[in-house]
Amino acid sequence: MAVMHRPPPGVWVDPRVEVRPSAIEGQGLFAAEPIDAGEVVVELGGRIVDQAELDRLIAEGTDYVDSVTIDVDQHLVLPAGSIAHFGNHSCDPNLRVDRPYRLVAGRAVARAEELTVDYGTISGADGFSMVCRCGAATCRGVVTNDRWRPLA
Repeated sequence: MAVMHRPPPGVWVDPRVEVRPSAIEGQGLFAAEPIDAGEVVVELGGRIVDQAELDRLIAEGTDYVDSVTIDVDQHLVLPAGSIAHFGNHSCDPNLRVDRPYRLVAGRAVARAEELTVDYGTISGADGFSMVCRCGAATCRGVVTNDRWRPLA
């Protein structure tokens, strides 16, 4: 299936977002100021690869590979160095995809609240699975690609 829209080359993150230590995992993204529901928080960019290329990049192991599945056998590989790398998973996230390459606040986000996304909705890579430590009341325990749907 062809990509409907080409991604921008880089990643934009709202300047009200900062990286801080996270109770979920390592570092996380946090709202330095309140963010209203529906506001754009992250615009994703990078290059599109198929599953075979994504597998090759991961196997090389030279750098951590941040990717978002955008369609069947199409993955957006984010450029290295973006603070978007620090976005953690939650089974009850406050960010959601509202169109290809864009994450918006799914509800109002308070100052100092960690910004999270459900990896199961953006990670459609073959065999994706991870143990979840989000702590949400609705935590699934294990996150897989079972909730992923094409972004286009």
